[in-house]
Amino acid sequence: MNAPFTAVHFATYEVMKKVLSEISSENASEEQILVHLTAGGVAGALASTVTTLLDVVKTRLQCQGVCGAEKFNNTSIQMALKQIVAKEGPQALLRGLKLRVLFHAPAAAICWSTYDHENISSSCS
Repeated sequence: MNAPFTAVHFATYEVMKKVLSEISSENASEEQILVHLTAGGVAGALASTVTTLLDVVKTRLQCQGVCGAEKFNNTSIQMALKQIVAKEGPQALLRGLKLRVLFHAPAAAICWSTYDHENISSSCS
């Protein structure tokens, strides 16, 4: 799950930063911070949305048999997906989507804006 999340996150951040930087004037540092905040937020939201399905399966496999959680016949991702959909329907694969987005979007926005703001500040000194 981490590799796809990171791939989507970085790619989205770079594309959004480029698009937003073209709209923003390069001289206004306040606008640059907004570019990083927005690009980071969008990247975190998209990456968490795209990988929710994998996170649900990973969590179910990790927690199987604990506190009465369902046990799977097989530990493959494909079999877990089939069992979850058969028992709970396809909507079960999106459990926690809102919370993941609400966590990752602001976390990524803060992370990227802090990181890139420090890089901008140190290169100007």
